Amino acid sequence: MRFHRSDLPGIIFAILAPAGMMLLILASYQIWDHHGTPLLGMIAGNIAIGAGLLAAFSRFIHKWDVIIISLLLIALSVITVLTFQQLEYTSNIYYTLLKWVGVIGFLVFNVSVILQFLKNGVEPALNRRDERLAAKDNS
Repeated sequence: MRFHRSDLPGIIFAILAPAGMMLLILASYQIWDHHGTPLLGMIAGNIAIGAGLLAAFSRFIHKWDVIIISLLLIALSVITVLTFQQLEYTSNIYYTLLKWVGVIGFLVFNVSVILQFLKNGVEPALNRRDERLAAKDNS
């Protein structure tokens, strides 16, 4: 398999995303001191598998703007929620809204990746298959 310039975002994502997501999860759930338990290994493994799949299929993602904005929205939401927790300012509507912003950002991220993969990866493969079968039937 030859690498192309369009594979560069996927390679960068495969390198940076698992570590970044692990830090976000550790900070979000305050599970820094679970050393010696299988929890951290299972979390890291699941994150690495997801990031690896996304990196492998990043060739089919052509519009990165929604994905990057949703990832920044998730990170900003987590950082702001953690800041509110440190300030003990958690009994207001803004705290809950920030959590919902993070959830919606995660949903937008997933839907955007799946739709682009279907449109740019699966649909052309199915079209080529249909053309090949039609050409075979006409012969």
